[in-house]
Amino acid sequence: MPDLMWKNGHMYVCFVCEQGESTRRRNCHLFQCANEANVATEDEIVNYGTDDEDASDSEMDENAEANGDESSDPDEVASVSWIEQQPLPYPSDALEPYISKETVEQHWGVHQHIHVERLNGMIGGSEWEGMSLGQMMLSSFNEGREAPHPSFFHAAQIWNHDFYWRSMQPGGGGKPPERLLKFINRDFGSYDGMIQQFMDAALTQFGSGWVWLCYKTSKLPYVNSRSPIPSDNYGRLVISKSPNAINPLVWGHSPLLAIDVWEHAYYLDYEDQRAGYVSTFLEKLVSWETVESRLKKAVQRAVERDGLVSTKHIRKQLLVREKNRIRARPQLVNGDPREQISSQEKSLGV
Repeated sequence: MPDLMWKNGHMYVCFVCEQGESTRRRNCHLFQCANEANVATEDEIVNYGTDDEDASDSEMDENAEANGDESSDPDEVASVSWIEQQPLPYPSDALEPYISKETVEQHWGVHQHIHVERLNGMIGGSEWEGMSLGQMMLSSFNEGREAPHPSFFHAAQIWNHDFYWRSMQPGGGGKPPERLLKFINRDFGSYDGMIQQFMDAALTQFGSGWVWLCYKTSKLPYVNSRSPIPSDNYGRLVISKSPNAINPLVWGHSPLLAIDVWEHAYYLDYEDQRAGYVSTFLEKLVSWETVESRLKKAVQRAVERDGLVSTKHIRKQLLVREKNRIRARPQLVNGDPREQISSQEKSLGV
């Protein structure tokens, strides 16, 4: 009969051999719910150690907060009477040759600035006065049932753009840090699998919009909309695309990475070659360290808010996944394979 075993935060299914307990560790048939090298847990991303690498992470977190990254949690953003356009986190030519200075100046200096001016024209004396960008987005979102409220459109576009600029860095790209990579391998199977899903989402987003990598937590109390991602993906990394200005915060997701696929984001440099722009963004520009920092904060918020809910969902998903693997690989051992499967499933508790 198999046992569930937890070791260093990882779950295993171990089938005890006929020889008895003394030979169990040597001869048991071990099922890993995921390759041990690629398994990640919430504890791992939250409970950083005290080594030199973690010290640099802390500095990065402080820089992210100074740059306004904490706007990913609307409740943590200071209320304002008006919105100021945030400065770029690097010079306007710092992303060359992949994104030109001309594109940045048009995109940040013209397009984003228009949203700031128009939103500020709506705030004075309105219900939006004193709200943060995130609060304005959530309070004015109408689930896409009709034309978006102008305050939602402008607030979301300002938030999205600030998040997008801080998703990149000069000399970015490459492979993610080890801890983030473990989560990617856990939830997408591999780094290449995640990249392919991200590319597919970007190239199939019809017209203007955004593509997101998010950490999907349980439904937030102040969100009243339906997520396009299935509900059984709680506590997982997910990729989604959104039309126009829609932001995953309205679905209760915690954004980690965003790419703007509105045409003005890339046409001067790539013309109509969106695939080249998205591929370059992933390979040469993404700040994976910032993504990892955002993930750490998202998990911390989820744990503080939901306690063990995320862990419960993850364990359930792992059990269901193992059940499906057992069904897909029946083995005839001293009897009917269906009897073997039934016995194994009962021991898994599914």
